[in-house]
Amino acid sequence: MKGFTPGLFDRLLGVPLRGNTPRAMLEDMKDMVARDLEALLNTRSVVPEDALEPFPECASSIVSYGLIDFADLSLSSPTDRAHICACIEGVIARHEPRLKNVKASLELRENTVNRLNFSITALLVISTVQESVNFDAVLQPSTLSYSISKAGRAAPAGA
Repeated sequence: MKGFTPGLFDRLLGVPLRGNTPRAMLEDMKDMVARDLEALLNTRSVVPEDALEPFPECASSIVSYGLIDFADLSLSSPTDRAHICACIEGVIARHEPRLKNVKASLELRENTVNRLNFSITALLVISTVQESVNFDAVLQPSTLSYSISKAGRAAPAGA
């Protein structure tokens, strides 16, 4: 890995990089992707997905950036939970080109009150380097905001 150019916001904000080793550069990129995912998932799309079907170029543009609002869905319904995960996968696949083969799953954890835990696995592709990555996403239902962090566990093989 010869190096990479940080994203626009990271350059504007002057986010420091860890170093010049391939491992450090990869960790920097994972941090940048996590920040960008957090911004993506915390943005609400106001245009219904089906409204853009006649306009395929608009469907993959900034017009569709962000998630739809899930306030009318029931988290106790397996169908609604599957729909939320599919929406997360779709918006990441559409707006985060560094991630391929995105999978999102709801993790039901005991002793978690007023929060939903998601696991997002994907293949991070930077130039000629590919690595399986795993992010933890936490939704606070009271504020409907997501926080994203790199997972502390290894991504499953073939993600």
